[in-house]
Amino acid sequence: MADSNKTEDQLFVAVHRDTAFIRVRERGSFKVSKPLKNFGAAAIDQGVRRIVVDLAECIGMDSTFMGVLAGIAFRLRAMKNGELYIVNLSARTRGLLATLGLDQVAKPCMSGSTPEEFKPILEAANRMTAMEAGEETRKDTAEMMLEAHENLVELSPDNLPRFKDVLTFLRQDVHKAREDDPEKT
Repeated sequence: MADSNKTEDQLFVAVHRDTAFIRVRERGSFKVSKPLKNFGAAAIDQGVRRIVVDLAECIGMDSTFMGVLAGIAFRLRAMKNGELYIVNLSARTRGLLATLGLDQVAKPCMSGSTPEEFKPILEAANRMTAMEAGEETRKDTAEMMLEAHENLVELSPDNLPRFKDVLTFLRQDVHKAREDDPEKT
């Protein structure tokens, strides 16, 4: 039985017309990055033109999570009128976005400045569905983390020195995972 005092990183999602909504609870971490990536891709494939990420209940984000957000932003920007909004930012989460340059491909909105058109869905928490993280193989996780960090370097060349060693490690990990399981490559 899980410790009732411990909360887990979670995503809640909803789609309303041409807008997808994602609420992050606790941390935007590598643990919820795969469901984030999958939901974002599926929503875009189904015609969503705007994705709104609500960080009102988010206490922090890791680089994998932000790299997945960058990948979603790249896909949206490649479309006509595609936009990524990141709303209800605290000073801390706003700073994290700026540090890696994500604020250059997303529309950041501090807490209290969320566009009015998004508020009815964001305030109706019962309309949002919890995303299950699911079980990922080591290879799947390593590939997703590598892609996320490559997105961050594509986003800003200033990120290369930050993640050079991480990228080297992840490339080696992906290679090793593929060797260990050649049938699932």
